[in-house]
Formats: sequence, structure tokens, C-alpha cells
Amino acid sequence: MDLICPCFKSNSDLEDHKVNNNREWPREFDISVPNKARQNYKFFKKNGVAESMVTNVVITSRYKWWNFLVLNLWDQFHEVSNIYFLFVGFLQVWGPISTTQGIPDIYIPLSFILTVSGVRAALDDYAKHKEDNARAAKPFLVYDPEYVKSHPNATKAKDGEIAPPTGFFYKPSGQLTCGDIIMINQNQVFPADILCIATSHRRGHCFVETASLDGETNLKIKESVACIHDNLPYKKVKEDEKDEKKRQRETYLAVSEASAPLRELKGKIEFGEPDKDLEKLRGTISVSLPESSDYKASDRDKRMDGYKLKGNNLLLRGTKLKNTAFIIGMVLYAGIDTKIRKNNEKKGGTTALKKSAIILKVNNLLLFMLALQLFLCFLGAVYSGVWQTDNSGAWYLDLSSSAATEACLRFFTWFIILSQLVPISLVVTAELTKKFQQLFMERDVNMWDDQKGPLKVNYGQISEDLGQVEYIFSDKTGTLTQNRMEFRLAFVGAKAYGSSETDIAKRVKLKEELAKNPEKKIRKIPWTERVKTFEKEMEAVGVDGLKFPEDIKKEMLGLMWGREGKSKDADLLRNYLTHMAISNTITPVSDGKNLVYNSSSPDELALCNFAKHLGFKFLSRSGAEGNAVVTVEQDRLGEKVNVQYRLQGVLPFDSVRKRVTAIYSDMDREYVWIMCKGADSCVEPLLNSSDKPGEAKKEKVLMDQMKSSLLEASNYGLRTLLVAESKKPFSWWEKHRSSFLKAKDLQPDGTMTKQQVKLQRRSMYKKIEVAAQLKLLGATAIEDQLQHLVPECIEDLLEGGVKVWMLTGDKRETAKNIAMACNLIEPDMIALKIPENIQAQGALEEFRINSAQALSENRLIEITGKWAKLKEDTKALEDLYYLIDQNHDGAIQKDELQLILGVLKIPNAIDMFSDFKTADKDTITLNEFIGLIRGTDIDMIKAIRADIKAGKARLNSITDLDRYPVSMVVEGGGENSALGKISEAPNSDMLARKDGSWLAKICPCFEKERKIELSKEELDQLLLKEEFFELASKCKSVVACRCTPLQKAWVVDEMRKRTGAVCLAIGDGGNDEPMIKKANVGVGIVGEEGSAAAQAADYAFGQFRFLHTLLFVHGSWSYERISVMVLYIFYKTAIAASIMFFFGFFSAFSGQQLFNAWIYTFYNAVFTAVPIIVVAVLDQGLSAEYLENLPKAYRSLISRGQLFGTRIFFRWVMSAVVHTAIIFFTAFWCLDTNAITFPDGKTHGLWMTSTTIYTIAIVMVSFRLTFEMRSITWIHHFFFWGSLAVFVLIAIGLNVLPSFNPDLYFVVFAMWANPQAWLTSILAGSLPLLLDLAIRGVKIELFPSYLDLLRERCHLNTIEEKKMDETYRFAKRHSRAQAKKHKQGIDKFKHKLNEATHRRISTHTAHKTQMEKVINTLLRWRDLTGAVLDATEEIGKTLHYDDPKAKGKNSLLEDKKGI
Repeated sequence: MDLICPCFKSNSDLEDHKVNNNREWPREFDISVPNKARQNYKFFKKNGVAESMVTNVVITSRYKWWNFLVLNLWDQFHEVSNIYFLFVGFLQVWGPISTTQGIPDIYIPLSFILTVSGVRAALDDYAKHKEDNARAAKPFLVYDPEYVKSHPNATKAKDGEIAPPTGFFYKPSGQLTCGDIIMINQNQVFPADILCIATSHRRGHCFVETASLDGETNLKIKESVACIHDNLPYKKVKEDEKDEKKRQRETYLAVSEASAPLRELKGKIEFGEPDKDLEKLRGTISVSLPESSDYKASDRDKRMDGYKLKGNNLLLRGTKLKNTAFIIGMVLYAGIDTKIRKNNEKKGGTTALKKSAIILKVNNLLLFMLALQLFLCFLGAVYSGVWQTDNSGAWYLDLSSSAATEACLRFFTWFIILSQLVPISLVVTAELTKKFQQLFMERDVNMWDDQKGPLKVNYGQISEDLGQVEYIFSDKTGTLTQNRMEFRLAFVGAKAYGSSETDIAKRVKLKEELAKNPEKKIRKIPWTERVKTFEKEMEAVGVDGLKFPEDIKKEMLGLMWGREGKSKDADLLRNYLTHMAISNTITPVSDGKNLVYNSSSPDELALCNFAKHLGFKFLSRSGAEGNAVVTVEQDRLGEKVNVQYRLQGVLPFDSVRKRVTAIYSDMDREYVWIMCKGADSCVEPLLNSSDKPGEAKKEKVLMDQMKSSLLEASNYGLRTLLVAESKKPFSWWEKHRSSFLKAKDLQPDGTMTKQQVKLQRRSMYKKIEVAAQLKLLGATAIEDQLQHLVPECIEDLLEGGVKVWMLTGDKRETAKNIAMACNLIEPDMIALKIPENIQAQGALEEFRINSAQALSENRLIEITGKWAKLKEDTKALEDLYYLIDQNHDGAIQKDELQLILGVLKIPNAIDMFSDFKTADKDTITLNEFIGLIRGTDIDMIKAIRADIKAGKARLNSITDLDRYPVSMVVEGGGENSALGKISEAPNSDMLARKDGSWLAKICPCFEKERKIELSKEELDQLLLKEEFFELASKCKSVVACRCTPLQKAWVVDEMRKRTGAVCLAIGDGGNDEPMIKKANVGVGIVGEEGSAAAQAADYAFGQFRFLHTLLFVHGSWSYERISVMVLYIFYKTAIAASIMFFFGFFSAFSGQQLFNAWIYTFYNAVFTAVPIIVVAVLDQGLSAEYLENLPKAYRSLISRGQLFGTRIFFRWVMSAVVHTAIIFFTAFWCLDTNAITFPDGKTHGLWMTSTTIYTIAIVMVSFRLTFEMRSITWIHHFFFWGSLAVFVLIAIGLNVLPSFNPDLYFVVFAMWANPQAWLTSILAGSLPLLLDLAIRGVKIELFPSYLDLLRERCHLNTIEEKKMDETYRFAKRHSRAQAKKHKQGIDKFKHKLNEATHRRISTHTAHKTQMEKVINTLLRWRDLTGAVLDATEEIGKTLHYDDPKAKGKNSLLEDKKGI
């Protein structure tokens, strides 16, 4: 029969969805049962080349059994160090320069390292093979009646299982191909990209969980191809059936009935090639089916041949079917063609892995060691050539070659000998160490969350960076806060309902009280004690978190359904609650007893739960957008009534629109209801003013009151949304529906990029919203409570020297209050306070005089560019005028105003009055003042620069930033915001970039200067960016509000590049993923918004407070351990190489080795390899408790170069050289070969001396490691003595095998029998250790560092716990220099305090004129331009006290109840 589409109600809609059948699609195949797509498919690439159909096998492993060896070696030899030692092995094969008789013995340790890395890679790859095979073998039900008839065993059920539906058989996932018709049960994961053709719901929709794909936990609604689904029989399945077998049996019966017509399914499908876009599906389908009994021709239009496929029809591989008994679909993309696999294909290869700061530093130091090696080789070659020239008559040496030739050969010989300078075991040692550290981190019970599990380490190769973090960039919602919303205030029309008392407001109030009473001190509770107290007192949190006052609830119910039920206020309230209930993406799900809401947005969940609490219960959502029906149960004082609406369309939320608009209609399609909610800054411009002057005035007054109330709610720390609505006849929607569908179906093509599509779609959506003529309905205020112990954690982080930035999309007032509650902003930073008795007589005047002095002491810098915004804000201009007009006569002297504006640093203040004319030549009125400011050329860049200049002046006025830290608030958002303008500036690194050929990359002298042309605006922006980051880097904390995800990532990237510091980014949502990837260390919170951030992060856990343990404990340990490991490895390699070099002076640098080649090779790879791994895994410089409770210990670590740096590296290398000199020359002098020391008259030979020196080096190097141990356990002892035992056993083995090495035969036994060798070993081995002990003792005794004192306190435990105030007083010793410096600091502080007191008294003298008072106070305002405008905003209502016209205006919050 002819097929039609049931979704369209007009011919215009039908035409919009028709596709040109003449268009050639890249892919097509015939649809049939049984599936014959493999015989008649046509797949082409973009270039027209045919391609074959792939199977559904997905291989995530890299290797096969037959290519593992070659491919793994290829991978490993991409490491520069492996290539280096491979080259050294090649040199060893060359006879004239070889020191090993042409045997490449360097390949023994290299092979060991390659084997260890290869085994690790093989085990990892084997695990992937097992996963791939298990995934490919997983059975799925495929429809093919003919195959079932010929293979009856294919449908045989296992014991206890139910037989599959009629015509279905089990087929392994790996054998699925395009065109297979497959059935998926509830909670099953889709094995391929499947075109949905039928579902268990009558309207053809299904619910899909995409958490594994995009991290979002909410369910997505997908829909089947209507022209197939509507022609299949329908049988309802009881989804709430508790008996699993009974439910499964009913499901299979429904599937058998629905799939029966598919026997005769014929058709053709044409579609696009596979791509990465998860939301896009382009193609057409034409099929024929027998008409089912459920089919009603009256509900359909004409036939539609070539039905257009949409993204909503595609069920993606890896997602899961939820709340739907079954779906029947057709495999469209299989295996490597699926969208999830296309997204896993990285452009240009795999993504570059992060490298820690130490590893990056080591890479540079390796180049230095290579240069040092080449220099020493050159010295050896020159010395060898000179010696040969001077000893040309030594015929017995057979010096046949020339001195120059000999020098060249000896250069390469010494290159082989000194190859130990580059540690061969560094890479594998670091990998093993960090793997063990990762295991210990993941098993730390202090980072275990009962609901979200333990810490998960996704990438542990940067563990040492955790101990060097200097900047933390944190999201707010879900990261600092719980992201579990509690509904607080409902603004409906001119009324407000609810309570504004929040936990955040309580914290802020408490901190302000403490700031007012500095003498009232609260004892700081140690972190471990706080955690123990919290864990004991922790209580379960409710699911919906709703604590709405009962009396207000009764009042609202009475208004809606009582005597006033027909009033306008009652209608507004009902509309408001209906809006809260259905304007969302929530999916109601019944678990048999209760109704559960599935949502990825905690805000929507809180709003929907509030509506449910007030009797508007969202019951169900059936169908997909355009054809969905939502049901709301209204509880009308005990009488429950179900009301249904049709969802016509949703204009979705994104980070630019910051609003969502839902369009509903009644069931009869008589009218449409447009519901919009979002940020006030984005919804307010869409509001339509009435044509009637009276109504327009009321709407303006209501909007002003609403904005004032939202500002007040934001000051309480509440998150606010503006709500608007409009009702239109259904014909209005029919007129705009085509625009909506066109915008929704926009796709990137040859004429439009993806970004252009987004811009055009937003523009088309906005036109629909503007055409709706929205009216203000109300607003919402929700509290997002702080996570437990977040303020205390941030307080310790700041005290530990870490600078914390909060990057949030919230408005400035909300962000500031959250920041204050989190200890990012201290109350004493904001010196200006609005007095409670501001309305009292004289109070306002006193505030005007004293506010300037208070603002001069402000330590909160605000970068908002308000001077540019001032022109558009009439209210702010009025407030500023009233503040300046102290005589209240409505006129200000021009010279006075010009001086004041100049002092306030308003841009262009000097030229403002040059051409401005007023009615009175000497004074200026309010209206003239407003016109003056609006006519001034104050662009955003100038305004931002004025804020930055004022901030820098304030910063420079503070001498002790540790005692009086400074914080900053910067406003982000759109292109015209402060952060938006700064981020638009050209990249700074482009100025340093130079042009040149490939030769310039090798030799910089070939570089050419690059000419860069910048416009004046670009230059201004570039300078602005430099000034901003210079100021921001000196602030203790920064709060960036209204930030977009891209702005967050940009800020992190800029600070990382500019400062060179280790930056950590932490967030919980998908919008935080960009900044997490940009940071040196990314941390994800497993939160309410899904797992996208946790999947993208290097470390993931459940609560922000775990960052305290991760940084202070594991970060400190890892940084110290890895630093010691790297330095010690270079130290021991330098020891071995230096001994060989010193011996060269006794062997004419001929290449004669002091040590046996095998023994020399085992030095790094075997004898000294294991103990350092044990130390790097288990050593604890300070106990976990001390590190948790003493944040300044972390501050001492992150000081640049404290534990690892170029200076420390060279100190270790020089120490190795000195120790080598002591060992070598002491042993050589003591083992004088001319002395007869054996009973048989023999003297010490070369191999006796070399064995003694080698033994001394091994023992000394091993004992030198004990100096770096801060804790010693039985494991340390086992591996320490075990390594020495292995050395002894191998030495014995090499000495008892004469065929293996004749020179060493029984030498070690002779050495042990010689007292002179023992005495030499003791003397030469102890001297370097005693020297190090002496230097270390002098340093700790006379010049102790803070870390030394902490270690002493931790190990000796000599001071009681009550003195843990993190000062130098806790130590036994306190040097005179430190005491003197401390006293000087106190005297300096007292002097400043006296000066401040004198200045404060002098400002209150009564012998000054009014003008002098104004100028004096404004002079102290000069560095706080932004704060002046904040002050005018805060006292805006009060300043109208001087304005007779403003009397009688009240805030909306004054009328709200329950506050």
C-alpha cells in the first residue's frame, strides 16, 4: 500500500519534509526479510570510490598475535631514550670503537626494559581483546522467519529462559550487518546504530539513556519511523509488572504480534555516510507493508514516498533503552561506522597525552646531559690524540693509525662508555612507580564516597603535579555546591511566596559579624578533626530537598481553589505552577509504587517538585516532540483532575541563549501556550510592552520591582530565573511552525559551517520568541547548598599558597555571595557597608562622607567595565548624581563635578565639558548630567582599563599581600562583557613568533623577523589583556561570573601559559570539560549532571573536599617521591660514568674500561633499580595527618624549585662528581699496585682494583639512598638488603665461570680475603657519606627550612597539639635573624596602624568647608572606581529619599510573606 506520514497536518508541512528523490546519496541498500542488503548495497565515499559493508565487530585492541612483536617495538622506539640506546648498541658492534669486543651488551638492559613495557602493553591489550570478544559474542534477537524455520536450534532457549518471539533468533553482535531487523529489550545496550521502526509505546516513542555517550543522566526521547510503526499491530505491555518472567513473556508476545507484518517488508533506504554528529541523520526511506487493523486512514494524509529520516530516529551504539519494554529497529551503521566510533577517531592521530612539569623539565635536562656527554667525549678524544702524539715511539702499543684518526675513533668509544649519563631505566621506573602510586590513591578510604564510590584515576602519569598546584580553577554549581536544589522563593506577578533564609546567607552573616569583632576569635579546628565530626553527624539528604513553609503553601492553595479562585492572581499562580510542572525535559517514570522524575538538570527537578508539592503533579509524557502528550494531575483541595497538553515544540537551552522556550497547545489545538524561562538578562529583552500607556507603565514598574527583588534574592545566594508566557491562537503556531522546523533541521553543508548553523538557528528561534509577545509571569529563586566542608577546604587551600579561581555562569551578586561563603572573599575585603539605620536622620549624609574612606580600604577589585554600561542605566546615573549632590538642590557646580569625575577616573573626564552646554553656565542639573554621560565616548575597552588601573593602584598601596590579600571579581558572558572583550584580544605569543624555513627550527640564527600588523583596537585589546592577567596573577582569589564554557577554558589556558605554573581545573558537568582538558591536572566531580567531566578528567571523585587529601597528602607525597627518584637516578648514573671518565686519565683515554662490561651494564638495570622504586612508592616525608592539618607544609613544597629544579639537579650532579672523585682517588691511592699485598708476592691488578671500586660504588650509592628515606618499613629493609644480596650473588656467579670472563675468575674471593681491600672499601665508601651527613647537619641545624622543621616535629613529636598554628614558634630552635625579622615586622605594622588612626581622625576635623570634605573623600576613592558604582547600586533605593518623585516606591520583597 501507499505509505503516508502521520505527523503532518498541512500540505506545507508535507512539502517541507519532501526530499528530492533525484539526489544521489552516498549509501543505499534494499530492505527485505530475510536481509539481502549484502547482495545489493551501494556504498560510496566522498570521492566516489566504492567501499565495502563492514561487520559489527569493533576492535579496541591494538595488536594481533602475529604483529605484536613488530608493532610494539615500533611503538616503543618512538621514545627518544630507546632510540638513543639502540644507537649506542650499533656503535658497540663496530670493532674499532667497541669496548665490548663487538658485543652490544647495552641491549641486555634495553631488552629488559622493552620486555617489561611489552608485557605491560600485552596484558593491557589482552584485556581489551577479551572485552572485544565478549562484546562481539553477545547475542541479540534478529528477525528472520526463514532462517528460524531452517535452523530450529537457533531459537532454543536455555534452561529457565523464555523462548524468543516468533521469527526471531539469537545472533552474535559481531555478525550483525546493515539491514538486520533487531529487537532490543528494556535496559539492553544498543549494539549498533539502529533505525527505530517500532516501539512498545503506542505513539512510537522510546526513552534512551546516553550517559555512556555524553555523560548526561537524563533520558532522551527518541521516536520510530512513523510510516512503519503506525502500520504495525500494537499490543500494550505492563511495564510495571514485578514478575520479571511474566513481563518478559508479555513483551515477547507483543513483539511477535507487532513483527508479523514485517515478513512482507520491502523497500529501499538511502542515507548519508557515517559522521561524528550525534544528533544528525540524513536520508530517506521508502517501504511497503500490509495495512494493519489499527491503521486509520482518517488520521493520515496522502502517501509520502521517500520519508525523511531524522536524528531522533537513530538509536546510537553504546546507549541504553530505558522505560520502554522493547523496540524493533534496523541496523543502519555497524562496527567502525557507528557514530561513537567516529567520535573516538582523533584527528591527526591520538590526542597528545599530558606530561608533568617534572617530566618536561627532565626532557630539557636530558639534552644537557647529552651535551655534557658529547663535551666529555670531545675532551677524551683530544687527550687521546695528544697522548699518542707525545708517545709515538711506544712501538709495543701498535699505534699504526694517525693521531687524528685515533682521536675520532676514541670519540665514539667514549660515547659508548659515557652512555650511562643518560639513565636507561628512568622511563620504566617512572611508569612502575606511578602505577603503584595510582593503586594506593584509589584505595584511600579518606576519598571514598558512599554513593559515588572511590577516587578513580584515569591518567596517573602526572601524579607529581598534584604536589605543585598553584592555581585551582573551579566551577560553582555541582562542584562547590551540591547541585541539589531547594526551592525557596516564588515570584508570581507582584507577589512573592516563600522564605529567603539560606545556609549561605547564614555563613556570610557570621563572617561579617566576626569581621566587625576581630577580638572574637574562633579556634581553628584541624582538618582531620573536622572530617571525623562531619562523618559522625552526617545525615541523609532528602531526594527533592524541598522545605517550603506549610502556612504559605496553604495560602497559595486557598488562593487557587478557594473563594478567590477566579481572580487574576489565582490565574497567574495556576499558570505559574503549570509552567513549573511541564516546561522541562523531565521524564516521569513509575517504579510500581512511586513516581520518579529522571532529569539531568537539578534546577528543572526542583521546579517540578515544587509544582508537585503545590498540587500540580507531572504524571506522564508520551510521544516525541511535535506529537507528544503531557499529563498534569491537579490536586484541587482533594479533588484530583488530569489536564493534558500537546507539546508542539521546544526552543532548547544553550550557553548563549541561556533560556528555554516550550510551546504547548490544548488537546483540541485551539490555542498555543508559549512558556519561556531563563536568565533575566536574556528573557527581559524578549518581553513585549503594552500599547496602552497605562498598562505599559504598570509593566515597567513591575519589571523594576522584579529586578530589585531578584537582586536581593541573589544577595542571599539564590539562583534566579525569569519566567514569561504568552497565549496565542493555534493559527499563530501554524504560521511559525515551518520556521521552527526549518531551524531545527538546519545542518552544516558546503555553504554553511557548524558555527553558522548555530547562529542562524538561534536567530530563527529568537524571531519566534519575539513574535510571541511574551509577558512577565514571575520568577523563581532556588538555593544550591554548599557541599560539606567546602569553605574549610578552600580556606586551607588558600593558606597553603594555592590561588583559587571560581568560574561560574551565575550573575555577579550570586557569585560574590557564594564566594564569600566559601572563604574566597573575606568580609573585611569589602570595607563599604550600608548601615542598617540608613533611613535615620543624618545617616545618609554620614554615609556619603565616610563611604569614600571605607572604599579606599577595599581589597575586592571588580573588573566589570561599568563606566561603559553607565550610559544605558538611567537609575545608576541618578544614584550617582544624588550621591555627589550633597546640598540636595538639584544642581552641581561644573568645576566641582569635573574635578570629582576626574578623581573617579571616568574615561575622558577632562574633555567632557569642552563642548557641553548647559542652561546655567556654572551648574549642571540631573537631566543635563545624564545627557553629558550618555554623550561621552566611553567604550568598553576604556572602561575596563579604568577598572584595571584602579585595581593596580589599590594593589600597589598594600605592602603586605600575605597579611592583607586582594581578591578580584570579573564579569564574563557575551562579547560586550569585560571578560569577553579581554578574550577577543590577539594571542600574545603571535608577537614572539618568527618566520623561517625548516633550517630555522634547527638553528635559530636562520629565523626571520615576522611583520605583524595590528589595528588600534586590536592593540588596545592586547594591552588590556596583558594588564588584566598581570593584575589577576597577584590576587589571592578571582571570581569570574557569567562565564561561558569557552571562556572558562580560555582563562585556564592563558594562566597556564603565562605563569608556567601547574593549573588544576575541577568541574562536574559537560560544560566544564573544555577547561578540564586545558589544565595541567583535570579533576572531575561525579555529580548530578552526569559523568562527562569525570570521564574527561585525570582524577575523578565524589566530593570537592576530597581535593584536600588529593593535593595535601598524595600530591605532597608524589611530588617528593618522584623528585627524589629522578634526582637519585641521575645521581647514580653520573657516579658510574664519572668513575669511567676519571680512569681515562690513567689509561690515556684509550677506551680501556675499568669495569667488566657485564657488571657495568647491570649497574643501573639490576643492582640499584629496585630500592628507589620502593622509596618512590612507600616513602612518607610527613604523615598524612600532619599534611592534612598543616597547609603551610604544602606552601613550602610549591615554592618553585623547592624539591626539583635546575639548581637542585646540578647540585646532585656535582655531588655525584665529588663523591666519585673521593671514591676513585682514595681507592687508587690505597690500593697502590706497587705494594706487595698477597702472600704469594702478587700485587693488586686492574680487575682487583676495579672490583673493589665497583663494590664501593654500589654500597655507597645504596646507602646514599637511605638519606632520602623519611620512613623505613620492613619492605624497605627487604628490598634494600635484597638488592645488595643480588649483587653479591651475581658477582660470585661471574667470578666462578672462567669461560664467561677469564679476567674476573675468582677475583672477588681474593678481594674478600684481602684486609687492605676491606679497609679501603670502608674508608672510600664512608667519606662521601660522612661529607653529605656533615653538610646536611649544618644546613638543618643552622639554616632550617620550614619543611625541615615540620619533619622534625612530625618525627620527634616534641610540641603539643594546641600550638599547631603553623608558625616558626612550634620548633625548638628559633634563629636570632628570624626573631629580629619578626620584631621588625611587628614594629612596621604598629607604625602603619598609628598612621591610619591619625588619618582617620584628621578627616573628621570640623574646620573644613563642604567642598573640601567632598574632595578629600573622593581623593580616597580614586583607586576604587568600580566599587563606587557598586555602592550606588546597593543604596539605590535609599538615595531616592532625596527625590520627591521616588517616594512611595517599595521593593517587591517588602510584600512577600514568610520572609
